[in-house]
Amino acid sequence: MRKLWQCGLTGLKKRVLAVLLACIGFNALPAYALIFGSPQPATAVSTVRLAIQHAHYLRSVDEWEYYDSTCSAVVVGRKPLTLITAAHCLKEVKLASPQNLPTVSIMQADQLGIAGLNLKQAFYRPYQDVVDNLTSDIAVLVFDGQAHQALQPVSILLAKQKPETLLLCGYGQGYLEQETNQPRCAERVVMQSPYNFSKVLAPYYQPMDEMLYIKSLAQFQYTQELAHSEKALLAVNRLGKENQYDALAPMPTEGDSGGPWLHVNKNGQYELLAITSFVERFYNKSPYWSFFDKETPLADYPYIAYGLRLNHPKVISFLQYARRSGADIRFIQKK
Repeated sequence: MRKLWQCGLTGLKKRVLAVLLACIGFNALPAYALIFGSPQPATAVSTVRLAIQHAHYLRSVDEWEYYDSTCSAVVVGRKPLTLITAAHCLKEVKLASPQNLPTVSIMQADQLGIAGLNLKQAFYRPYQDVVDNLTSDIAVLVFDGQAHQALQPVSILLAKQKPETLLLCGYGQGYLEQETNQPRCAERVVMQSPYNFSKVLAPYYQPMDEMLYIKSLAQFQYTQELAHSEKALLAVNRLGKENQYDALAPMPTEGDSGGPWLHVNKNGQYELLAITSFVERFYNKSPYWSFFDKETPLADYPYIAYGLRLNHPKVISFLQYARRSGADIRFIQKK
């Protein structure tokens, strides 16, 4: 917790922040769709939508509760068909006998020219590992079956430098958006200082609603602790001109987890740098911050979105293990 006290908070503010952390815990929420992005052909950006079945044990009544969710994934190989998504998508995933593999399917597989689809391998860490360390938020899914040539895999770029602009893609919709069978994508400027809260929510918002500002700061600082490395995450914010929060800027939200953060090389080809991991949104609306709309739900108000960098040493080690075990994963090494 030491980092939290390095933010210039003293006296009452320290005590309020400590209470907030004790009450809210880790509240970075899974992401599922890109608000205000433009629909793109799934084959063009190698992005697919996953349908996932979950099973939650209710101890109080000694019964299982079943529910479904969706996430995004990116195609990284065709021989065999290999996808990368976020590991937190597989929280409480229902396991299918006899191999105890996750109950996961690719939606609109026929439209993408994918036939004879069966999950044959899955590489991912338990959800608690992800909660404790965001560098574990990656899963590799390997399928039997054939994919049409139009569904080209993307290679993982291991460049050291941080890109200025990336194309973010994912499925789902915001409050007023229509569901689409194609992923939504948006070109976003990557934050150069993702560990500086003033680059996420401008300080002039603080005196307008200090409690909500401190809540947001506490959540932000806690996520930094979970990353365990300043090089683990990429991030985009929603600050527009004059550092004001832009409620219409494209941002990952519910539906985008596992979606790609893509770089376009000089030949016009996509290269994969990161996948959508977590978004952080406000706990409540403030009558003092004018960008909030009464009708729009809080789900549409993320203020920072994180992408897990695939060139982080722990992530590379995990991907290389999956590759040695049969996954089709390609790397591009650049200085």
